[in-house]
Amino acid sequence: MRLRIIRDALALAALFGCGAYAAPVFQSPTDAAIASSGPGTTDAAQCAVPYGDPPRPLPSPLSVSGDLGAVLNLLNACLLKGGAPMSWTDSQKEQRHACVFVPPGTTAQAPLPLVVFLQGSLFPAPPQLILNDWVPLTRSVDLSADPAKPGFILLLPIGRNTAHFYPFPDNDGLGWDNWYRNLDRSSPDLNLDVAAIDHFIAAVEAGGIVDTNRVYLTGWSNGAAMAQLYALNTPSVAAAAVYSSPDPFRDVQDPCAQTPFATTMTPLMDIHNACDIVGICQTGTKFHQDLAKLYPNLPQYPVIVNSNKFPVQACNASCANQTLANVGDLNHLLWPQTWNDAMFEWLRDHPLDAKH
Repeated sequence: MRLRIIRDALALAALFGCGAYAAPVFQSPTDAAIASSGPGTTDAAQCAVPYGDPPRPLPSPLSVSGDLGAVLNLLNACLLKGGAPMSWTDSQKEQRHACVFVPPGTTAQAPLPLVVFLQGSLFPAPPQLILNDWVPLTRSVDLSADPAKPGFILLLPIGRNTAHFYPFPDNDGLGWDNWYRNLDRSSPDLNLDVAAIDHFIAAVEAGGIVDTNRVYLTGWSNGAAMAQLYALNTPSVAAAAVYSSPDPFRDVQDPCAQTPFATTMTPLMDIHNACDIVGICQTGTKFHQDLAKLYPNLPQYPVIVNSNKFPVQACNASCANQTLANVGDLNHLLWPQTWNDAMFEWLRDHPLDAKH
């Protein structure tokens, strides 16, 4: 109850002023992309209408960050932490990887919720699960709204090594292409990362152990942006709760920005640091304001926290610069563990069958 009171009190006059206009919710992500304002004009000749940017290319040959991250992933912290590795070859013949953690005793007779964690960019994925401390919680947290059935399945798809629209040193490396916004599953040119996430979710669900009414997304930084883009355009996702997300549609260095679009009203919880890297608090807040105006019925819970992870009302204006070099660096690298309970509560309170 206390968390709900805090949540309701601080749901940011954010959604400041839902306007009377509401964008329609389209069946097809392609139709939704076309109906948005379209790609921005800072580099319009290079934009992949109607999907924003073209698919992100492989990184510079001089890049070592992504290769190092891939090697560290293959050392497989997954197995060391009790997970099971998964692999798949995508349509471009690239090997994709994931790790799944299934609590002991999980059966088709007692299926559990599935939480999909999308890693932040640049750094290897498995250690990020250590920082958020969710692996041990897979055995105890109630996401089923049934205390007699604790636990959840945790799926960690691993990103791939591509170029990013972020400042050095995160201009390329491991991560997710949330700039090429083709989420149309009928398209032969579907975003490769979306296809990989789809595949790994389907592979876990094929075991019959997933409560498909409770498939949730979470993520950190670039992974949080991808999680929100994916959740807003994947009807089978019940809700998302993410941390430190850039704007997945109109980030600061994106030459082909778009008006946000959604094909499903997936509830979103988004925690931002008041002082963060590349002006994430400012762009993230604007993203949720845009969503509120376009989709007044979309459940949202944007939260701003200070360096101690206590809730505050506004972003720190001195941390709005678009570089990686400010006091926000440390904030960005610290998962808000004190907000884990609130994130789990948000997910638990939003099963698929309650979606608008």
